[in-house]
Amino acid sequence: MKHLTILLTAAALSLVGMSACGHSSEEQNMSIQERTEQRFRQNPNPKEAYRIRIKINDAPGPLVLEQDMDVGYLADNCEYLITSEIIGAKIPPEKDLMMPIRQIGENEYETVVYRDAMLDEDYFGDGVCRWRVVGFGTGFKATGKAEETSFGFGGMVDELIEQKTMTKYYWKARYPYYRNEDGSIALQNDGIESMPELAIGYSYSGSDSLSVFNDEQKKNLFTITATIEEVK
Repeated sequence: MKHLTILLTAAALSLVGMSACGHSSEEQNMSIQERTEQRFRQNPNPKEAYRIRIKINDAPGPLVLEQDMDVGYLADNCEYLITSEIIGAKIPPEKDLMMPIRQIGENEYETVVYRDAMLDEDYFGDGVCRWRVVGFGTGFKATGKAEETSFGFGGMVDELIEQKTMTKYYWKARYPYYRNEDGSIALQNDGIESMPELAIGYSYSGSDSLSVFNDEQKKNLFTITATIEEVK
């Protein structure tokens, strides 16, 4: 599961998908997107490197890494056309790169991201597309089981560079599962008998402010914190 939901949500592309009449047009849209993304090239010599360190504090139990760091890039000075049977929409080029995360201690991880990971180039014959890094995201689960809560962590790279640190707060009662009032495990898309594989645990991205929690909840929180430094 990706945790970059704060990134690169192309509203126009979503509208195209919802407006498509049939499955075949959806597949066609995806193939256009995939074929276009194949044009986008990574910078063979990136230089703007930043090390992100992530530390989990006071978790109610063990947490394991779900995936490497998903880093999003956007070239919003360019656009290309995606069409369906009903609608056509122009969207800017975007690309996600997975950057390896390594564990450096108990509940501590680090990765390196590059602001200039994508190559500025004239991809469409209309001028040079200039990429910028947008956001990053990853996630943790108690043991990795599908029904467990996915504790997502992420943000905007430039904001983290400016602020130097970022902290998210999580209510411990969501660990290791979301639960119904009767105590049973709450699942997304539960009850769809024809597609039981869609019944997975809920995602929880936490909050960057304590104000969303009541006084009782504030006594029962854990945090995930990221710090960043430039790699010379």
